[in-house]
Amino acid sequence: MIAKAALTLATAAALLLALPALAPVIAGGSWWGPSAVIVAVCALVGLGLRAARLTVVLIPLVQAVAALCVLTGAFVPYAAPLGFVPTPGALAELLAVFSEGRMQIGAETTPIPATPALALVIAAAMGLLAIVSDFLAVTARAAAMMALPLAGLLLVPLLVDDDGVSTFAFAAAAAGYVALLAVDGWARGSRQGITVRAAHDTAAPVLGGFQKLLTTAGVAAVAVTLALIVPLAVPGLSSSALYALADGSRLGGETITTTHPLVSLRRDLTSTSDRPVLNYRTDATDPGYLRMYSLDVFDGQNWTMSRLRADGDGDLGDETLPSPPGQSFIGSERTTTEVELADRFEADFLPMPYPPRRVSASGEWYADPETLMVFTTGAPARGTSYEVVSLPNRPDPDVLAADLEPSGDLDERYLEVPDSVGERTRELAERITAGDSTSYDRAVALQDWFAAGDRFTYDLSPPSIPAGEDPLNHFLFDSRVGYCEQFAGAMALLARQAGIPARVGIGYTSGTSAGDGVWEVSESDAHAWPELYFEGAGWLRFEPTPSSSSGGQGTATVPEYADGMPSAPQRGDAPGSQNSRENGGTEPSAAPDEPRVPTETPTSPDASEEADEGVFGGGPGDGGGPGWWWLALVPAALLLAALPALARTLVRRTRWVRAGSAAQRAHAAWRELRDDCRDLGVAWNAAESPRGTARRLAADHGLGDDAREALWRLAMAEESARYAPEVHQEGSPAVDSRLVRTALRRLRGRAAVLRALLLPGSLTAFPQPAPSRPAPRTGPAVS
Repeated sequence: MIAKAALTLATAAALLLALPALAPVIAGGSWWGPSAVIVAVCALVGLGLRAARLTVVLIPLVQAVAALCVLTGAFVPYAAPLGFVPTPGALAELLAVFSEGRMQIGAETTPIPATPALALVIAAAMGLLAIVSDFLAVTARAAAMMALPLAGLLLVPLLVDDDGVSTFAFAAAAAGYVALLAVDGWARGSRQGITVRAAHDTAAPVLGGFQKLLTTAGVAAVAVTLALIVPLAVPGLSSSALYALADGSRLGGETITTTHPLVSLRRDLTSTSDRPVLNYRTDATDPGYLRMYSLDVFDGQNWTMSRLRADGDGDLGDETLPSPPGQSFIGSERTTTEVELADRFEADFLPMPYPPRRVSASGEWYADPETLMVFTTGAPARGTSYEVVSLPNRPDPDVLAADLEPSGDLDERYLEVPDSVGERTRELAERITAGDSTSYDRAVALQDWFAAGDRFTYDLSPPSIPAGEDPLNHFLFDSRVGYCEQFAGAMALLARQAGIPARVGIGYTSGTSAGDGVWEVSESDAHAWPELYFEGAGWLRFEPTPSSSSGGQGTATVPEYADGMPSAPQRGDAPGSQNSRENGGTEPSAAPDEPRVPTETPTSPDASEEADEGVFGGGPGDGGGPGWWWLALVPAALLLAALPALARTLVRRTRWVRAGSAAQRAHAAWRELRDDCRDLGVAWNAAESPRGTARRLAADHGLGDDAREALWRLAMAEESARYAPEVHQEGSPAVDSRLVRTALRRLRGRAAVLRALLLPGSLTAFPQPAPSRPAPRTGPAVS
């Protein structure tokens, strides 16, 4: 029982030590309390049920019921009898709040505000992990399997946050896991028999357990230190973001680790906070987009970046960047843009107008000569300023009309289409561009096709793709619902099918004018667009994504050189960032001869508004407040205070259960007397003989006749068990032990008894070496 109690507490401690890993992805601290309480409650329920010897099958079920009671009382007390009973009505309300929290996770960017709904999702997840972990480590005795739930917690920041897991969080989680393994090892060792030297006392195993714990702690400290230091010296391992390692681009012997551009795009567009990203001042009257990434590889489903090249020593200074690929004439006109990044925005690729000619930025920055992306291999920039001098991207109409063949310097990958795409898209591209003689005309035809009528619907929550269905075909031929990622990727693919080199640009639109040449860019201005190549003009952006304020991305604009397109909205009237989220629910209508699949746009309630309506506290209209959950701390604190008494009871019970022979019962009774004295603050001298101890206790504390006789019988039985060939024992050691304990408690007073219950000294007293049986004499004594 002692081993299982220790394992239960160590398992709960390991989970609680891993909890700080979630801190970087959640803003605020109100989520900590419910999560910690539910882990503690599951552990205490497990302790109590195992002490009551309840069948192990029922333990997870009872823990689940207790967790539901905590969640009900913490988040929907107004819907439950007594404020915590999980009735069907209360569970339905709890499920509604839980669903709101899941929607918030899907819509927000990190760090996610710690709303009550989000706190419920985290607490429920921690409750499930606590039950599973308790079963693995204590019931199944597979403590090493705890690595799975702990890894699940650590994966959350690794997958969704650029900073990944902090050093402190990793060290805490590792320490908790190693401590659990150490306790499990001690528990297993204690079941493999008792060493001969310590067979008559429990002190030696305790000392051995402490020694094992100290050894394990030393090994763990070295391992954790190496895990934190070695990555700093190994390129590619210093990044804490898992997707950064998966999506990193190689350059020479160094690795660029960055959030996948499409992941960043989705996160920005679906953010409800719409935080500012940057602001800039420009001398251009009509600034263009700010490009960060260029995706040139299409694998049949996704667009990604190919290998980058880094020239120079990382100091761009004021040097001129490579000439834009394919652009035959570079005039003298220049545009200057001064950019200031927001403090909360991190950039390892700098947003800037294309094509840049000079970049002045502090730190180590490289320019890829083929795509002119400017990036760093070090820490991302945050809250910094830089200046970009760029060329105006206004192509010569005569050059476009000439329809020159791409030179041999252009990489063929810009025309590659995987075999898995199939003939359907090629036929569609040919049908759209039929009758267009030049590449430029075909590009405009493709752009017109996406924007014509109500053929496509802009929506940030497109319908899910059926299992086994190709995402591109589903967008082009079935749903026709999506946002800039789908529009840009589809047009770039169709352009390649039509013989035009194409890639996808990722960055931000020009944003909203703040007057006096200053423009503001926020998360909702994140955008993707196709870039098509024309010999002599270079790479030009096109805009297939709807740009109207009533059903598209409000700040998107159509380039002037894209003839035949509807006029773009006036920038002064461009809606704010929210309209790109709010205007995606228009029901699409079928284009002639082209079947459409009706879709529904889910609407999500405002988490902040419902948080004020009684969630995480009283009923609607009570003003919110901290809620009921903190009341669970009272019984949790009481249970924690009772743990020493429970541990002392388990020690006593285990001691008597293991005492099978007369000698073992005599030793158990004497050790119980020793521990009772230590608990009550009575002096105990291990150097005294048993009969000497009995005389002293009887004389010092004025024991009654019955207690004196019981004490004497215990002493004689202990001496007989130590030295006599056969144990001579009178009476019952267990009965005599209870009799002496009761007498000592009555004589010591209530204060000593209360202290013995709450803080039993026998659990922490340093064990004394036990007297050993003297060796038989083989010869005369030598004086």
